[in-house]
Amino acid sequence: MILVLLAAAAASITAAATTLPSSLPVLPYSFRQTTVVETLDRAHKTSERDTKVEEVFPVEGKLLFHRLISRNGKPLSPKEEEAEAKRLEAFRQAIRDGKKPKHSEQVTDLTARFSGEELERAFISEEIGRETLRGRRCILYKFRGRPGRSIKIGGQYQKFFDVVVDGVVGRLWIDEEDRKPARGEVRLKKPVSFAFGLLVYIKQFDLDVDFERLEPGVWWPLKAEGIADARFLIFQPCVKRGQVLNENFKRMPPQESPTAKAAAVAR
Repeated sequence: MILVLLAAAAASITAAATTLPSSLPVLPYSFRQTTVVETLDRAHKTSERDTKVEEVFPVEGKLLFHRLISRNGKPLSPKEEEAEAKRLEAFRQAIRDGKKPKHSEQVTDLTARFSGEELERAFISEEIGRETLRGRRCILYKFRGRPGRSIKIGGQYQKFFDVVVDGVVGRLWIDEEDRKPARGEVRLKKPVSFAFGLLVYIKQFDLDVDFERLEPGVWWPLKAEGIADARFLIFQPCVKRGQVLNENFKRMPPQESPTAKAAAVAR
């Protein structure tokens, strides 16, 4: 949800300078993803810690598959390896059958998932300077949620998204050459709640995300770190600190889609 928020902010800022293609290109990269999630007590000391390492790669050139490699430092057992192999085959078969597998991600640029027109209504942004970030010139913006608006994601109004945006402020570094986000910082300027706090009450949310330039014009999240202090259903307080690291990006050879293969066979 929060990475979506950051990507949405980036898209709204760059919408005026970038025309998104109607047919989005596939991201032909595999990478290793390490996710660490810590549950904190009231003193913000770690009470639980979960670490998982996954290999992420596109299947049939369309959707990303996350293959579990290890959990909390322990490699998978033979039985677990077999389960992952079956899950991959089911994932691949669903794509071949024209269905969307569970827990799948589109293999596209994150900032291209949203309507620029809708997002311009969601955020107010202001250019505040130029900075060099990891050797590349960037335009620095500050942004905040625009009050009194509703936006659509995937053609539907998202009430919870509207509530969260109301409390958001942040900064965004846009690569000057590619017009893509290189870094983002998101903070809550005030607590936000949904259904008068009966369902969700978010007291704190901090998130920093760095993006990696894989090739000219193609960027992907490299590292995300954040902490959230929230309460769900009144009696369920939850403080989480997390980190996601993507590394070892490798460009994959072109993959022919099942449709193209069938057409080739027919000819």
